[in-house]
Amino acid sequence: MYGQERARALELRERYPHAGEVLGLYLALVGVWESACGCARLKQAAAEVLPRVVAATVAHGPPALAKAVGGAVGGAGSGAGGGDGAALLAAWVADEELTPVERYLARATMRVVPFEGRPEGAPGRCPACGGPPQLSYRVASEDPLVSGRRVLACAKCPHEWSFSATTCPNCGESGRRTVHAEGAGGAPGDRAAPSVGRREAEAEALFPQLRAETCESCHRYLIDVDLGREPRAVPRVDELAAVPIDLHMAEQGHTKITPNLMGF
Repeated sequence: MYGQERARALELRERYPHAGEVLGLYLALVGVWESACGCARLKQAAAEVLPRVVAATVAHGPPALAKAVGGAVGGAGSGAGGGDGAALLAAWVADEELTPVERYLARATMRVVPFEGRPEGAPGRCPACGGPPQLSYRVASEDPLVSGRRVLACAKCPHEWSFSATTCPNCGESGRRTVHAEGAGGAPGDRAAPSVGRREAEAEALFPQLRAETCESCHRYLIDVDLGREPRAVPRVDELAAVPIDLHMAEQGHTKITPNLMGF
């Protein structure tokens, strides 16, 4: 699993210079997660994994995040240890309010811990832990005239589940979904110039595999990754490169259902 994520992050870092810092940090975190396989308890993760997440972020993260993380934990101090660290992770599991930096640290650390949540049963929420969706992706369809099956990936645990292609995961409204695809002739760096409609990706498209799907009722959106257009895509990695699309959607008054690990 981590080998595929590492290979894709390396590939996208070369393709998308704007995401170089974010993907560089992700690669460092992959090394932490890979070496921490088998960590099955929250307290163990707080004592052993959280300090390594902090160190990787300070060494490889974007300057603003690296500085914020170093300040939040006081270097090797309170937040990186098993005491306060365990409380931080427990607060994240319990859906308590956390600062963006605390959420980042908790999510990056808990990646290696099996989640034992309480499913809420609400439409669009993860059936395993009750968490919100992070993104959606389309599996390739054997019929070129038929859209692939839609799958949601949880923001809180590794679970993924099939979901209606016409229903908003946030509010449950059907039939008011709008797809924002990269516009024709968009130059690299122009925030992908998304336009409305799902169409064949153009040869010069900056993000041929990425779309934003919005709900006209609640004005929330998800990044959608189309594996039919790019079979090598790894949805959770590819979504990190969608910052220009996220910025454009914010300008249009849409809010992402859940910010990703890096806060976008």
